[in-house]
Amino acid sequence: MAKPEKIELSASLEDYIEAIFNLSEESGIARSKDIAGMLKVSKSSVTGALKLLKDKGLANYEPYGHVTLTDVGRAAAAEIARKHDILKSFFEGILGIKRDIAQKAACKAEHVLGPEIMGRLLLFTEFVSGFKGRGDDLVGKFRDFCKSRTLAEGEARIMAKGDADSKAGIPLSMIGVGETVKIGRIDAGRGLNNRLAAMGLVRDTEVTVVSNNHPGPFVVSVRGAKVMLGRGMADKIMAK
Repeated sequence: MAKPEKIELSASLEDYIEAIFNLSEESGIARSKDIAGMLKVSKSSVTGALKLLKDKGLANYEPYGHVTLTDVGRAAAAEIARKHDILKSFFEGILGIKRDIAQKAACKAEHVLGPEIMGRLLLFTEFVSGFKGRGDDLVGKFRDFCKSRTLAEGEARIMAKGDADSKAGIPLSMIGVGETVKIGRIDAGRGLNNRLAAMGLVRDTEVTVVSNNHPGPFVVSVRGAKVMLGRGMADKIMAK
């Protein structure tokens, strides 16, 4: 007996079939407005899609009536649901992705991964899960590996940020008395930048800290002239 011809469906139509299937499973019926609400599309879009599904022999649809799937439509829905379950199980159960993220990823990936990849994912999920029963939890080891790699990457980012901060300089307020440094960037708005420029405090200018008695005055020498700064000002001037 010849196999029925496979019906090619777009990702959008697969979503409609899945929505009709899920609504029918939950409440026993599927209505256009419920489909529109589930997929977050307009009622006119639903009407157009239902007409296409009817033309392909996948759905029973009449305007203002309930929507049901034909036998062929239910078979297609079952296949879509199977792919979704395989992907969600892989993302959540094997990779350890959070449930809501795994759910969304499965909804997108189920439309683009062919039967060969889906089959291998299913076999891989079964293979890896089988080790746990034999006392060798590959999934657990993979999760631990991911955690260790994530921690290492986090530490690397922190170190990189520290290097960047050190290259950018440190606040002038932290420079000791008698030390001479060059001004780097100034983390201030236009108004404060203009005030500092009027005092001679601009990028690449050498300054020597004369007094740094907290909470007393903060004084620097700029081109031989002494300038008193508020500590908040000195915090915004980065010293090289």
